[in-house]
Amino acid sequence: MVGADGLHSRVRALTFGAQERFERYLGIVVAVFDVAGYRPRGELTAVMHADVGFQMLRVSLRDDVTMFCATVRDDGGAPPECPAEQQALLRRRLATAGWETPAILDAMASARTFYFDRASQIRMPSWTRGRVALVGDAAACPSLLAGQGSALAMVETYVLAAEPARANGDHARAFARYEACLGPLLRSKQDAARGLGVAFAPRTRLALAARNTVMRLLGLPHVPDLVMGRSFRDAVELPALPAA
Repeated sequence: MVGADGLHSRVRALTFGAQERFERYLGIVVAVFDVAGYRPRGELTAVMHADVGFQMLRVSLRDDVTMFCATVRDDGGAPPECPAEQQALLRRRLATAGWETPAILDAMASARTFYFDRASQIRMPSWTRGRVALVGDAAACPSLLAGQGSALAMVETYVLAAEPARANGDHARAFARYEACLGPLLRSKQDAARGLGVAFAPRTRLALAARNTVMRLLGLPHVPDLVMGRSFRDAVELPALPAA
């Protein structure tokens, strides 16, 4: 059995134990919701505003719908499965925020959809047990701060598909190779992600100034490659599938 059911994996809980054993909360919650008829609106435009402790992204969608994505520092984490409490947390944490934030919080009450979760990693010593293997965020979620979750999941799935064929169906040997191949890569992604919270919710005024300076510099030629290029080039050797 392969568990590919995300950060809050049921397969992982049934096979390895409660999520609390493996989840490492990064001190930031994320909320995404969309609202019809919000103003101001810029067609085909995304507008980002950051201040100490939070970032707000406003994105225009079709049919006069606007999507908002908020990343907010909070030591307590997300209230469990209760949208009313989750929205109350956002209002409390952003009560003194400027820009359009008060209007956005007012509009949140009429949101067509509402998603809320905590930015967390899944840190496990092993992603396999018996004949069960985990892939994607179920195995080693680097968190939304890192991005690349879908790409990493596809790499993991490829390796997990290739290794049993190379091991002539010996799942124990295949699983060991799967973990040995990807362990260093995935843990390096997780380690890097722990320092990215400053980009999504700066802790201090100094961190905010540094974040804004870097964001402006990213518009210059060659700077994105210098700042971020290494994180998108991964030295991992994928196994070749045996010939049919």
